[in-house]
Amino acid sequence: MDVDKLKQAKVAVVGDLICDKYVMGSVERISPEAPVPVVRVTKEEYFPGGASNVAMNLKSLGCEVHLFGVVGNDSCGKRLLNMIKKRGVDIENIFVVDDRPTTLKTRIIAQSQQIVRFDREKILQLDKKYATKMAKGIEESGVNTVIVSDYGKGVVSDYLISLLVDMGLFVCVDPKVVNAYAYKNVDIITPNLKEAGQISGIEIESFKNGLELAAKKIIKTTNCRYLLITQGEKGMSLFDKDGLIVYQPSFARDVYDVTGAGDTVIATVAAAISSGFNIKDAVYLSNVAAGIVVGKIGTAVVSLEEIKRYL
Repeated sequence: MDVDKLKQAKVAVVGDLICDKYVMGSVERISPEAPVPVVRVTKEEYFPGGASNVAMNLKSLGCEVHLFGVVGNDSCGKRLLNMIKKRGVDIENIFVVDDRPTTLKTRIIAQSQQIVRFDREKILQLDKKYATKMAKGIEESGVNTVIVSDYGKGVVSDYLISLLVDMGLFVCVDPKVVNAYAYKNVDIITPNLKEAGQISGIEIESFKNGLELAAKKIIKTTNCRYLLITQGEKGMSLFDKDGLIVYQPSFARDVYDVTGAGDTVIATVAAAISSGFNIKDAVYLSNVAAGIVVGKIGTAVVSLEEIKRYL
């Protein structure tokens, strides 16, 4: 398998841009004020999250990347734009808006475990004029594949999805349950097991007890071409309207942090499709990438060299 082909991919990413902050330290005692751990902070780091992490994954694979989204007119937004630019992704299609803050997710990590997360955000449906501008920019970018990275912050809508589908691009969606109605006629949706259960309204216990039925219901509801359900340590399953196409067991050797694993999966699938791989090989490569990224701490990416070494 010639994975260097991934460098030929031209992919657009549109969705919710998030700034991820990690506060890392150690716990040596319990607070006398309340039964909670006291974290002695040793390091603080920021990473591009959400749709911007998807773009970072594509960049790490050597792809041509075009990123579309919005940030707030605030210090967090400026920090996020600077991080994206420093990592080699163009920011000319990211709009600065005044009526919404940049989403900031702060995770407290001690002894390699997340203790708590707190979010600063304001969830507002984005004005249609921005969706129109972003769709026009995607059409003019010359890509053949687009990723919709939906974190439920208001950028993704049925209006935006319909614009992208009408362009004839291969449309990949990393879904949010609240927007499931919006993903009509896209090419692939990549929910995790919990999301698949929530979107379908079916309790999933195993392939025969829920998974297959949930997949059929989601495909029928959205009319998507493919459905890739990621199942954590159990791997991932690819479906179409006729049923299961392929099941891939997990390649993960060590699991330290699943943060951003979904971003890695959809980025690798899109890059593979854009560069000419068939859907089965695209899923195989995404499973390899997922197995690598969960062995890292924080919002991480997987490089083309790491995939080549693994293979």
